[in-house]
Amino acid sequence: MPSSRKAREAMMQLLATVGTEVEKTPIVDLGSGWGSLIIRLAIKYPGRQVVGYELSIMPWLVTVLTSKLLGLKNITVYRQDFLKVDLSADAIIVCYLFPAAMAALDVKLAGQKTAIQYLISNNFALPSLQAEKTIRLDDFYRSPVYRYHLVDEGNGG
Repeated sequence: MPSSRKAREAMMQLLATVGTEVEKTPIVDLGSGWGSLIIRLAIKYPGRQVVGYELSIMPWLVTVLTSKLLGLKNITVYRQDFLKVDLSADAIIVCYLFPAAMAALDVKLAGQKTAIQYLISNNFALPSLQAEKTIRLDDFYRSPVYRYHLVDEGNGG
């Protein structure tokens, strides 16, 4: 399910306020879906590498084709399960995952040394960590968008 416009804007706002020390850090979208966020990130940050992981073939293909049509050279989308890839590199993660996937990601991050700076999640929290910042959307559910500063949580930094 794609992120709403308001959620995408909140995620981009949280990303924009992480500080200049991470301005060249790659952005990794876990479960990048149809590309509604990853394409916007690649356009907004042309000097950054933007990476997506999507397992479903049609959303993956649409994102790959859209990025090629737009001539975006800073975007790479893998058709892989992000839980099976190495997430130890320096990165900022963005995601909109269901609760079980957030729990699995939480376990994965806790079980490996990582240089991930921040994780920004639409709607669903990491079970074991406290968000450093939360934006409540002006929607019917007052949906949350969370930002975690993982280096401060002892995950490797």
